[in-house]
Amino acid sequence: MDIFVINMERATERREQILAHLRDLGLKAEILPAVEGARVPPEALPPGTHPDLSAGEIGCYLSHVRFWETVVARGLNHAIVLEDDVRCSPNLMEIVHQVLASGVPFDAVRLSALRPIRGEPLAILPGGARIVLPTKNPSGTQGYLVSQTGARRMLQRLNTLNCPIDDTLDLYWRHGLRIPVLTPTVVEEDPSLASTIVGRYGSSDRKTFLRHLARVAMSQRRKLTVKLMARQLRAEMRRQREAGR
Repeated sequence: MDIFVINMERATERREQILAHLRDLGLKAEILPAVEGARVPPEALPPGTHPDLSAGEIGCYLSHVRFWETVVARGLNHAIVLEDDVRCSPNLMEIVHQVLASGVPFDAVRLSALRPIRGEPLAILPGGARIVLPTKNPSGTQGYLVSQTGARRMLQRLNTLNCPIDDTLDLYWRHGLRIPVLTPTVVEEDPSLASTIVGRYGSSDRKTFLRHLARVAMSQRRKLTVKLMARQLRAEMRRQREAGR
């Protein structure tokens, strides 16, 4: 299983720290050079890039795009990406192999979350961990597993930078992508390291009654869409089990 770590070339201390952490777990990783958004000229940005995205958010998004491109270019069946400010559970790879053995169809599986996980359960793993299609935003892109098919689909469907990458993955249901989350998570943000992203898209938005109504409507639409997606995935898993008998 290939593991990639997104890291800015000048962030040598972070690079050494995350690689040492992974070595302690018996894991090897390849450094994937991060895109520095401040160095990307406006004319080089994908059409439709939201003007309110900060340079850090643009760089983070494009760094994850670079990961998907790498997975596709190398023909990898599956790969894991980590950001360089994380701590991984000692049983990370054991859980990842359980995810693969579960038969859950996915484009990506989020191994981290910054918020409580709620949603439609798809599978329970041998150790009790669950794979869930979230109906609430897990937030964060500290670590996730992606498939070859998923990397291709994400490149096709997430090629416009409308919002930060974690918000985009939270909206998986809008894009017809299968992106469940693992709970409990096996990748966590290291609280001792400050984020390199300055400013946050939407942080200055005013709260109005109309926006509240829009959020409520979107929440209801999301729950219905996710319920239907979960039903389809469970049916696909049943067909796979029956075909394997």
